[in-house]
Amino acid sequence: MNRYYLYKSISFFIYLFAQVLIFDKIVIFGTAHSIIYIAFLLTLPIELAIIPSMLIGFALGLGIDAFNNTFGIHAAASIILMYLRPTILSWLTPQGGYPTGVIPRPNIFGIGWFTSYALPLVFIHLLIVFYVEAGGFDLFWHTLLEVVASTIYSYLLIVIIQYTFFTKSRK
Repeated sequence: MNRYYLYKSISFFIYLFAQVLIFDKIVIFGTAHSIIYIAFLLTLPIELAIIPSMLIGFALGLGIDAFNNTFGIHAAASIILMYLRPTILSWLTPQGGYPTGVIPRPNIFGIGWFTSYALPLVFIHLLIVFYVEAGGFDLFWHTLLEVVASTIYSYLLIVIIQYTFFTKSRK
């Protein structure tokens, strides 16, 4: 097995268990939830095709759903995130295109680029998760507050994790 695939397989389970065992329990003021497992999805290689990336998103989301008894909410939101990811990446493509084998991380492309890439995807993912969990739009403003607070909090945690654990040279 290729060393990269072994590394990605291990990090898949690290993100899954870190989310379930640690980050699901960290909620600020009852509104801002820490959802960090999507960092794994956001940092998949840029040239990864859409179907395999959606299958990876489904597997990770289903793992989260299995531990949280959320019946496919995270799996559906992760599939949609991975479906929209190529569109966001195409909007942000640099002049000469993306280098082969590059991974979208803030320490590689810069924090401005990573914010433009990750923040909308995190927002959409959490928008789906929280509104489906709420069962509709009855608590629209409260749910929107949870989405915005959780997006900011989760994004900051993702950036901190990326700068803390990953170096610029790792591809």
